[in-house]
Amino acid sequence: MTTFLSTRNFTARSSDERQSLSSALDAILKNDYQGDFFALLGTYQRILADNHQRQRWPEIHKKLDTLFKCGAAEVISGPMIGIPVSIRDSDYFKKSAQSLGKDRSLMADIEWMATAWNATYADTGLWMGKTFEPVARGTVAKKTANDTKTMSGYDPATVRIGRNFFREPPDPNALQAIGLPALTQLWKLKDRPMRPDTAGFDCELRTENLAKEKAIPYSKTGGYFLCNMGTSVVPEMNGKKVYQLNYRWPGLGPVYPMTRLIDEIVRIDDGIYLGQLVFATHHYSLGTFTLPDGHVLSIGDSYPYRSMIDNIKRIFPVGWVDDSDPYDYQNNGFFLMVDPAYAKEFYADNAFPQLRPRPGEMGYNELGYAQAAAISGEPEAVKTVTAGVQSWPGITDWAEDWKKDAALQRKFTTFILEESPKRAEDGDVRQMRQEGESILQMLQRISAEISAQSNPQDNLKHFEKLNRLFRCGVAPTVESGLFQGHGERGYNVRVDSKETKDWYGETTRTTGFDYYHGATLNLHCGFAETFCPDPDTKPGDEQLFPGRLAGLALGHSTPNVLNLVWHSIGKYIFPWAGKSYEKISGRKLSMLLDESGDLAERYPERVHQLKTHIASAPHYALVEKNKAHYWDAEGVYAQHLKSGAWDRGMSDGDKAFWENEAAQHWVDGCNIQDKRIVTADALMRIADMNYRVPDASLQAVSKSGPSPFARQGYIFLGVDDRESILPMNNGNGSKKKVFQFHYRFPMIGGPVPIGFCLDEIVEIADGLYLGQLIYSTALDKPFHSSVDPAEYRYQLFGYFLLLDDAWQYHRLAIGLDTLN
Repeated sequence: MTTFLSTRNFTARSSDERQSLSSALDAILKNDYQGDFFALLGTYQRILADNHQRQRWPEIHKKLDTLFKCGAAEVISGPMIGIPVSIRDSDYFKKSAQSLGKDRSLMADIEWMATAWNATYADTGLWMGKTFEPVARGTVAKKTANDTKTMSGYDPATVRIGRNFFREPPDPNALQAIGLPALTQLWKLKDRPMRPDTAGFDCELRTENLAKEKAIPYSKTGGYFLCNMGTSVVPEMNGKKVYQLNYRWPGLGPVYPMTRLIDEIVRIDDGIYLGQLVFATHHYSLGTFTLPDGHVLSIGDSYPYRSMIDNIKRIFPVGWVDDSDPYDYQNNGFFLMVDPAYAKEFYADNAFPQLRPRPGEMGYNELGYAQAAAISGEPEAVKTVTAGVQSWPGITDWAEDWKKDAALQRKFTTFILEESPKRAEDGDVRQMRQEGESILQMLQRISAEISAQSNPQDNLKHFEKLNRLFRCGVAPTVESGLFQGHGERGYNVRVDSKETKDWYGETTRTTGFDYYHGATLNLHCGFAETFCPDPDTKPGDEQLFPGRLAGLALGHSTPNVLNLVWHSIGKYIFPWAGKSYEKISGRKLSMLLDESGDLAERYPERVHQLKTHIASAPHYALVEKNKAHYWDAEGVYAQHLKSGAWDRGMSDGDKAFWENEAAQHWVDGCNIQDKRIVTADALMRIADMNYRVPDASLQAVSKSGPSPFARQGYIFLGVDDRESILPMNNGNGSKKKVFQFHYRFPMIGGPVPIGFCLDEIVEIADGLYLGQLIYSTALDKPFHSSVDPAEYRYQLFGYFLLLDDAWQYHRLAIGLDTLN
């Protein structure tokens, strides 16, 4: 402690100032410090993050100011865990306040930025630290436009280029959920690099630094800076030596407010660094825009700022050049950084436990939290990744360690395939997988390629690799009412519920329950193929709605808005977590597939629910159309419903048909949602008549896996041995067999637009299913099973995955469509 904290590290203007600083430091060490700086700084942060303790904020700010002044300047290398300690408003009336004997103006004392930060992101871990990497002289020259002062101070031993770490908040609310996606778009953040040869970074990614980063749970990185030893730009620091981080160089691509930002850092204890946020209050840029000729203009003043007189003097040597600071820098808060070697101390209960790695994140296994949870016997022990530790004790890094386990290596690299209906045209899809790559990593790579190609130009041709793979996958089956895949077990879990519930007068229990985790690969606007089947032409005027306006929406130069929105914002808001299956009784199946004209008389309670749930209006409209005999032909199952509903006169022969149909072909399906949806329970119960809390025994099963689910809804009927409804999946004289999810029958219900949906899946590896998101684009044509599917103009709207627990652990580790 005494090695780093000393009043000798600050140049006081007078003996009184030095004595005052010494007394302030002594008071902190005597009254606040109890032998643990992590605990001390944790206490300070909790006070500054609490809007109810704002009266204490000035006192804590002064203490942090004292620690910073007494800290030692030191070159920093490698990754650092970080947390914002305080945020302060810029004080544009500071000089006026000082003339009145006050430190800050009344306007700045409102501290609206701190108040807003505390109410949203203060303890979420949105910002998780920084890394400092070696940088070549040429790169520095390029980033600073060969700035004379910067280049004269270049020393490879002290100069670094750095970037910041960002993380998705836990259980984010609506505002928190869009934070990281917004930053990713605005600041052009990149995915966490996992290998030293990862492209796109203006630095040397060192293996030892990437290893240290495993103690830091982050998913995105960016916000670049150049750093070197320097003197503080804050006037009150009296030229104090600091390690200085400059974000402002245009060559670094800063986005406001980084165009104003300088960070300054000092060391205050072993492995502990205190930083101050420093913002320019004059002569800064609000951003840039590019002219048609490619010229880039700044909104505001470019950095470094040069006045007109200074520019003239630099061109014509007519006297001195004013090198004084024109930016009026101010302290805008403090942050803490910690060497990853002290990660356990940093995440300790008396320090910053809110930033501790969460299950499924990097650091949870590496720092031993998973093992501790498994041993503790507390409820946390049955959560998330702990089960992975128990089932596969040799796997700590699910991104790479699966290669060490023979069974997992076989599972993760072996395809389950059959001949495509297009035969040789689709080739050998196994060649898509690269050496050392799992099938899921292959899909992640292909998904990224599709996004890169289709985001600027949405066209189905970009999806051809997934199309080929789907045509070669094998449809799962139903055996004795159970969902059955083609892998070693053929299921993820298989349990019966302990709880009972009522299904319109009959006491039932969930049996044969199985569930799979869900991930979205890529989305696509399927309306394009309906209005313009030929991808090499544009829609004709007679096809557009309304008039030529659709040409703007459906032309083939249209960006892939669905895909862009999902990956940037959508997945953070919509809490879809996968699908579940269970056995369905003949009684229930006969009701949900019924298209009779007297549905209201057969099932009065169910039809009343359809009628009173506004979001299910399209399904209720089908009830009315069946009553009016809108269709001339009977439905597919009408022959076995003519004798009546199950409870209203159905013959024994028809009941036997439905029991047999349920056992051989159908399952009762639900979409599952994670706990983010719980706050919207009231709204979801209004929107989705089938929305429910899962049985406690089923939730307990999910809590022993990698990603527990919290709610079920958006029900469907799953059926095996069906021919694909998409022509693109079929060949000449050969139809693709698939497993289908039916949402369209009137008695199923469900919120718009799910009633236009009919998905299909195939298995491509043991426990890994590739699904097609399919919607009818004939929005004005009501559904009836007697109608030729071609009339509904079904189109592909994207691809999704369903994964068993082992695949899900792997998915979380590689970051495929995850929140982190």
